[in-house]
Amino acid sequence: MVVRVLGTARVEPAEGPAPRLERKARELLGILTVRSPGAVAVAELARLLWDDPPPSAVKTIRAHLSRLRAALRAAEPGADVERVGRDAYRLAADPGRTDVGLVAAARARARRLLADGRPDDAAAELAEARGLWRADPELPDTVAAEALRQGWRRERRLLVQEHLGCLAAGGDPGVALGELEQLTAADPLDEPLWVLYVRALHRAGRPTEALRAAAAARAALVEVGLDPSPALRDVQAEVLRAAPPRPAAAVRIRYAADHDGSTAYTRVSDGGRLLLVLNPAMITIDGLLDGAHARTALTALAEHAAVVCLDRRGIGLSDPLAAGRPPLDQWVDDVRRVLDALAADRADLFANFDTGLVALEFAARHPERVRSLVLAQCYPRYTRGDGYPYGLDRGTTDTLIRDTVSPADPEHGVDSVAQAAPSVAADEEFRRWWNRLGRRAAGPAVALAVRAVATGTDLRHRLPAVGAPTLVLHRRNCLNVDVGHASYLAAHLPHARLRTTPGTDALWFTDSAELLRHTIEFLRTGP
Repeated sequence: MVVRVLGTARVEPAEGPAPRLERKARELLGILTVRSPGAVAVAELARLLWDDPPPSAVKTIRAHLSRLRAALRAAEPGADVERVGRDAYRLAADPGRTDVGLVAAARARARRLLADGRPDDAAAELAEARGLWRADPELPDTVAAEALRQGWRRERRLLVQEHLGCLAAGGDPGVALGELEQLTAADPLDEPLWVLYVRALHRAGRPTEALRAAAAARAALVEVGLDPSPALRDVQAEVLRAAPPRPAAAVRIRYAADHDGSTAYTRVSDGGRLLLVLNPAMITIDGLLDGAHARTALTALAEHAAVVCLDRRGIGLSDPLAAGRPPLDQWVDDVRRVLDALAADRADLFANFDTGLVALEFAARHPERVRSLVLAQCYPRYTRGDGYPYGLDRGTTDTLIRDTVSPADPEHGVDSVAQAAPSVAADEEFRRWWNRLGRRAAGPAVALAVRAVATGTDLRHRLPAVGAPTLVLHRRNCLNVDVGHASYLAAHLPHARLRTTPGTDALWFTDSAELLRHTIEFLRTGP
């Protein structure tokens, strides 16, 4: 005999047909089974069976209990509904004779197998348990029973997570991916499922997709004001630590030279439309390709365009900044110089944060050489001013520059990682990469010049001259760049469209994958 309540409740004898039970009797069987081996008082049974118990409730309950007794005794000797105390009842049946008990036993065996390092055997046990759990327990449609039903729905979800977790840890993690993809799409706020999905992708040899899934999980959480848990951060760090380093030979540095100097650049990929990526702050070519987050994002772009990166004058392997000449002019010349070296008449420009100023100025001066612009977390000016209510005030900005470049007390300077990329502020590997990059990219004088241009330039008057189709991208909760900047750009550039995405980071290659998705769609379908 098996008592089944995970789905339509019934008593299945070892032989012969199952006895027919009325709905109230089935609901009563469901209550007693899920509460077994505990006893349930008649008053509680009435409250669970009816929102407003009728005067005949006790008599009706006892009549149904009598029918249940008869069905159980006929199915197996010793099975019964026992009276406990003055007025309570419990199901008297071996747990191995109920689907609820069989599921609990399978989960217990699976936990022991997993602890012994046998995830595949554990997954087999849990697959059998899932097969037993056909649907929600058949319980009354009452307010009191709803809490009981919700508790069992949570248990079923935990069973699914346990099963998929064992599959992800087993010899063929790929078998879990289809279901994990469906479940995370259906409930993007279920963080434990995201953790399993990222881990399964990673163990299946798909690290790029694993990092994208981690970014999508963070984006969904940030969208509703939730912080990613340590478990999600840890699994992302696990993927990044295991990412194979890019061989040094794969980074081939070239130089675009003319009478004004030399600019270092590299081709990340060949084929397709030329996409010149202008990275923010002092991120260098070698540093960019040495960082797991940046390398993953560049790889995604490289599948859709011929990606080229450069070091601006004063940064990395390019010539130092020339004295007496505005840095912005020199950085605009870097773009022209690299396009000349590539014999490229036109290119798409992708800019982020302060390099948006370079891209805008280049597009205004050389409109014939810009096919399109993608501006991620960019601005026409960084600080608030007359007719421009966005960004920080000048005094706060100057203090931030000072406390970032040369703080009076280095122990209490600005945490530039938390400022630029809050989503990875707890990622120690990313923090080491960022700090290592900052030390080798340029000296304090250049760092000061970069930040002075970034926060002191005003290009509002140049926007009407930018004729290239432009995609303005901005993360809605960006900590370092007011979303109002993006609205202003979209409203004042002649051919711009605005797309806002989830996320908090100013850096284009961390946080939400939505930014990359919009960029790739823009490049693929054409402005």
